[in-house]
Amino acid sequence: MYEQTAALPEERTGNAIIRLLAFLGPDFTFFLFFLGVFIALGLIFGSNFHVAGEGSIVIVTGLAGGLVGVRFMYRARAIVMNAPGERDKFYAAAKRILRDWGPMILLVVLFENLHQYTGLIRKVPIDEHLYNLDVAVFGVEPSVWVGKHLSTPILTDWFAAAYGMYFILPMVLATMLSFRGRRADFRELATSVVLHLCIGFTCFILFPAGPPRFYSPLMHGGFDPPHLTSFFGLWEWSQGQWDAANPVRTNSSFPSMHCAIAMMTLLYGWRFGSAVFPRRPKLFFYLCLPIVVSLWFSTIYLRHHWVPDCVAGMVLGICCFRITPIVRRIWPGAEAAVNT
Repeated sequence: MYEQTAALPEERTGNAIIRLLAFLGPDFTFFLFFLGVFIALGLIFGSNFHVAGEGSIVIVTGLAGGLVGVRFMYRARAIVMNAPGERDKFYAAAKRILRDWGPMILLVVLFENLHQYTGLIRKVPIDEHLYNLDVAVFGVEPSVWVGKHLSTPILTDWFAAAYGMYFILPMVLATMLSFRGRRADFRELATSVVLHLCIGFTCFILFPAGPPRFYSPLMHGGFDPPHLTSFFGLWEWSQGQWDAANPVRTNSSFPSMHCAIAMMTLLYGWRFGSAVFPRRPKLFFYLCLPIVVSLWFSTIYLRHHWVPDCVAGMVLGICCFRITPIVRRIWPGAEAAVNT
């Protein structure tokens, strides 16, 4: 018989780190990393980071409570009547839901603090550089040309609807992955979302930029017509909602998160589409394709983004999609942690 030797302190420390990383997973780890970056930037440049700033705690609590509430309603009668094992199943499911959706929900906290950071490091926005680049490549600002030659009220409504789908489409995919019990795939998607948004938020801080519709030379005589109009009023209503919900609407154009998330949704729709339509795995991708392409065009048509914003967003989407599966494969204990 061989005597089992005690683990060295270095081995115990290494094992503890591996267990911690396995428990956190890449999604929570990346979120905590970028949270630390934001807090450090605040300390260095004299800004205050509020963990529960401007209603974010209410939003986060509401989202988490809503997800758990949906699971409760699924078996509400059995849980209330204390059917054998039902309450234990509900508590276990609630823990999984909060763990899996937690990083994406907590991104609200970072978003709510962005207005304190944009313009903190770089004082002058890069709008002029983006405008000059567009003109140098195309000979004219694309959003100006599109508005003059292609804008119609019906088309404006269509693009307004497509622009608003950037959040709905990935939520459909994420919800169905969660519903089907594909936790490992869901956590990969969540990791990709965290990377997308955190890298994007960091770019907002380093390269603040506003949309063409807020660029002064275009606002005062550049656009023809000066303001877009829609047939059903969807553009006017949705634009008011977007502006009210975005605390950094004049500093959050580069890169385009709409283009990035739409690209991510399209690529993951190809990989994970069977979660939405098990018998036709590629159907979700083909349904998303015309909407996503319309969304990309809408960013220019609706004067939300410069072309470099859109290109940078698409590149970010492709890069995160390529990186995330690799991270999933090499992350210590990730697959085992998902199944616990």
